Amino acid sequence: MITNSDGYIQLIHFLADNLAIFENHSQQTASITDTIGDIFSEHIANNTMMVCNQHQQLTEKHRFIVIREIDAIVSDLEEVLSSAWDFSPSKEQMVFIEEFVGLMKNLFDSELAKLA
Repeated sequence: MITNSDGYIQLIHFLADNLAIFENHSQQTASITDTIGDIFSEHIANNTMMVCNQHQQLTEKHRFIVIREIDAIVSDLEEVLSSAWDFSPSKEQMVFIEEFVGLMKNLFDSELAKLA
């Protein structure tokens, strides 16, 4: 669906262009106990539910495809961000995570609209 699309390649380039913000692992955000992995997972889960709710016409088969794609994306993120995955995010990282997951949701919305 999206993991084989040009949009996903652009999303990965966006991640690659911003990898530098994940190189600093200082614990300057000690008030946040969630890790970068936790935050990505939470945002992705919330956006996945929104996608499924916004596209009521999805068949069970398509919902499973969405979930499979999400699993692949999280796996890619975990691999690319492995050195930062278990650290608390900085404010800059939080902003990036929100933007990245929003763009990912837009990709799903675009692809799922084609099914209607």
